[in-house]
Amino acid sequence: MSAEQAPGPRDFETFFACAYGRVLAQVIMLCGSREDAEDVTQEAFLEAYRAWDRIAGYELPEAWVYRAAVQRLWKAQRRRRTGQDRLPDLPVPVRASPQQSAEAREALRLLAALPPRQRVTMVLFCLHGWSQNEIAKTLRMTRGGVAANVSKARRTLKEALDMAADDTSRHDPFMSGPQPAGPGRPAASRVGLGRDPVVLALRTAEAWLRAAFEADPEMLARARAALDRRRGESR
Repeated sequence: MSAEQAPGPRDFETFFACAYGRVLAQVIMLCGSREDAEDVTQEAFLEAYRAWDRIAGYELPEAWVYRAAVQRLWKAQRRRRTGQDRLPDLPVPVRASPQQSAEAREALRLLAALPPRQRVTMVLFCLHGWSQNEIAKTLRMTRGGVAANVSKARRTLKEALDMAADDTSRHDPFMSGPQPAGPGRPAASRVGLGRDPVVLALRTAEAWLRAAFEADPEMLARARAALDRRRGESR
């Protein structure tokens, strides 16, 4: 989870209202499908609700929900050999210019089209600060396999986005992997990630996604109603 997040609220309803849009945006980055992302995000929040007495005491309960969503998503994603070359159905952020929206949508489309292993490993490593060892353990891969998939994804997106050579071209930061710096993102600047244009494009696209959900006033109400239905079905 990002370093700017503060410890979450201690009642579940407030936590859900604050965290749902952020987690959904992050999960869409992982899978490229709003429908799939909403399903696993709902399930992860339902799991958090059932264990809320314990999770509420965590410093970052949102990180727990995100990890649960990653694990659920990967069980489905690893059975797919190709990505989904289509855009999620999303509103347009009020403050975004047409150019910003076009660039964000193109980055999201290209990310969604990557093979699942490349897409998931790159998002977890570059955007959400997971170490390569942590990703390998969660996805049941080797650390070298994680590094190779992240590097391939980065090269593919760089070529597709027609980006010029950057400061990281002589040393691929994805083949060595950062050490986590606290509970948030790794110290990206130490390994070149902070300057990498692909990573910056993806971070911008994720921010655009979050703003898009803020522009949809009915999203949270629909999500809350869907969660209530899942609660009733699980009783």
